[in-house]
Amino acid sequence: MDEKEQIMDRAPESLIGEMSVMDGSGHRQVTWNRDNPVEIAAAKAVFNDLIARGYSAFGAKTKAAPRHATPVFDPDAAALVMVPRIVGG
Repeated sequence: MDEKEQIMDRAPESLIGEMSVMDGSGHRQVTWNRDNPVEIAAAKAVFNDLIARGYSAFGAKTKAAPRHATPVFDPDAAALVMVPRIVGG
C-alpha cells in the first residue's frame, strides 16, 4: 500500500478527515471527504479492518484537540490515530 492512501477527491480543508495508521514503516495516512458517503464508507472499512486486527483508535473532532479512545468509526472526526497492539511482558 502507498505511504499516503488517498480515498478522497478534492474537498475544502474543513471537510477532510484524516486517519494516521502507525505501522512498521512509520505511518501512513488515509483521508476522506466528510461530506462524501462513498469516501466515508471506504475509510470506515479501513478503520474496521484495523480494529479487527487489534489496533486501538484515538480521535478528535478537530486536528488541534487532544485525542481520546474511539471504539467506533466517527465520520465527522477531523483526526484519527490508529495504533497497533503493543505486546510486552
